[in-house]
Amino acid sequence: MNLFKSSRTAGFKSIICFALLLVLLGVSRYLPLDYPQLFNFTPVLAIFLISGSYIKGPLGWFTPVLSVIITDFTLSQNYGQNLFEPFMLATLLSYLLIFMLGRFMGSHRNLLSVATQGIIAALGFHLITCLFAWWANPAYAKSITGIFQAIFLGEPGYAPAYLFLRNSLLSTVLFATALSIAAKYYLSLKPSSTAHEIKPGIASPSS
Repeated sequence: MNLFKSSRTAGFKSIICFALLLVLLGVSRYLPLDYPQLFNFTPVLAIFLISGSYIKGPLGWFTPVLSVIITDFTLSQNYGQNLFEPFMLATLLSYLLIFMLGRFMGSHRNLLSVATQGIIAALGFHLITCLFAWWANPAYAKSITGIFQAIFLGEPGYAPAYLFLRNSLLSTVLFATALSIAAKYYLSLKPSSTAHEIKPGIASPSS
């Protein structure tokens, strides 16, 4: 009985350690404030993707919320945006969709699959936010040309949209791959005898 309890405790601790790692990565979102060339080079999308994939239960959603959305309260002030402005709400919707993509992806994927899902997440986020900006921002012509400008060039006077897309693709694939390796390591710390209770995506055997 004590062995069983210690096994569950070890597995729970490994999940907590991985969750704390994700929270710390969320804090790294402040880097672009000092280095503008790193705009969108953050682990944000990877955090939502991997949290949805590996961390089950309430902790799966609480982790990215804590590491990303709460930091938005400060970051939105630095960037002159309100967290509850329509564009920010569209961003949060994108986060939710990426989290659900992680749920769909599951934890039993090779690194190529993880990288592919990271590319899908980054492209989806970019398209959703840019199309919303095109629809809501009067600076963009409501035409095919305006859509092209929103997706690839961005609003005049700001960093080009393709820079955001490039950094988003690179960072999401990089962080998603690294976090996937870290997650598999932390989850491997538990004994195999209780694997069915802790491993994401594996149901308890029927009696």
